[in-house]
Order: sequence, then C-alpha cells, then structure tokens
Amino acid sequence: MATPPLPPPPGAQGWWAVPPPAVAPRGSALQDRPAWRQGRPGWALLHLVIAFAIGFGAFFAAFLFGMIGRTEVQMNNADDGPVAIGSLLVLGASVVAWFLFAYMDRPLGQRWIMFGVLVGGSIAAAAILFSVASA
Repeated sequence: MATPPLPPPPGAQGWWAVPPPAVAPRGSALQDRPAWRQGRPGWALLHLVIAFAIGFGAFFAAFLFGMIGRTEVQMNNADDGPVAIGSLLVLGASVVAWFLFAYMDRPLGQRWIMFGVLVGGSIAAAAILFSVASA
C-alpha cells in the first residue's frame, strides 16, 4: 500500500489550493448501486416506512391464517404472550428483511429469496403462535 503524496511546500504553486474530496472510484460496489440502495438518510427513512408497511401487512396475513376456524370468544380469550411475540416477530423480521433486500450486495434473485424466506417464515411462525394462543 502506497503512502499518500506530501503537499507542496509553502509558497509553491498550488499550495493554497484545496485538494479535491476523496470519492470512491467508479466501479466500486457502492457507486454502482442505484441511488435508493446507497444508504443515504432520506432513502433509509423511506425504507423504514416501507418496512413497517410490509410488517403490518404481514401481521394481518399471519393473524388471518392463525385465526382460521376460531370463534369470537376464542379470539377474545387468546393469551397475550404468544400474540405479542408473534406480532414482534413479524414486524422485526419484515424490517430486517427489507433492509437486507435494499442494501445487501447480492444479485436480485438471491435478495428476493432471502426476503421471501424471512417474511414468509415469520408469517408462518406467527400464525402458529396465534393459533396456539387462541386454542
């Protein structure tokens, strides 16, 4: 690894010039990504909103699958523990899955598979927890 060059001595031409900012060379993985995958704060907040929307949708899907065939009395008497754990599981897995999908440096197909496994697995686990809670 080479050391950076020394600045010119005082009084030499270019001594007062501000050096250009260091940027990642073109061809690096981060610069080749689209803007929405480069991790800037505005995009990260938008990804957080998208992840919570996916989480709430996944929660309702898990709730519907977990409560199939249950009566209203069984749903009202469901234990709070498994329902809370299932809810947090789905929401957390959805946030992690979406952020990994957005920022992981893998091909698109692998990112979709990972996203599907995390969200689908959390929906299945939460549906089991919801059905056990209302039994």
